[in-house]
Amino acid sequence: MKRGIAWVALGALLAAAPVRAEWATAGDHDVPLEGTGTSWLVHATLNGNVSGLFLVDTGASYCVIGPNLAQRLHAPMTGEQVELRTGNGIVRAPVVRVQTVEVGHNRAHDVPAVVHIAVSAPADGIIGLSYLNNFSYAIDPKRKVLHLR
Repeated sequence: MKRGIAWVALGALLAAAPVRAEWATAGDHDVPLEGTGTSWLVHATLNGNVSGLFLVDTGASYCVIGPNLAQRLHAPMTGEQVELRTGNGIVRAPVVRVQTVEVGHNRAHDVPAVVHIAVSAPADGIIGLSYLNNFSYAIDPKRKVLHLR
């Protein structure tokens, strides 16, 4: 009887714990990077069906997506706005929630992202700390990989 209660309590505790990140597959979590060493780009999939090339920016607090990409994702607005420091000064931008962001086989759920036109080709967006902080991460410039675990 006590053992059954312990399993129910453990199950309730695990169900109540917030899930910050989830690995989609086991094994190697190195993701190939494109770039020259001054900037790194990575392929990512948002909400399971929208893929693109994203700049990896460990100095960006949020992931950034353009307005067209946000519309294609049907990403819900949070009602929150943040101030962004850009080359043209400080601007305010809306925050949305992206259901899933997957880089390689590394998936995070409920990722806040800022909608802003600052993203320029060839990048479709920016992978910032709102995704990266779900993991331990390192960039290996010699091997040209982003290591997530």
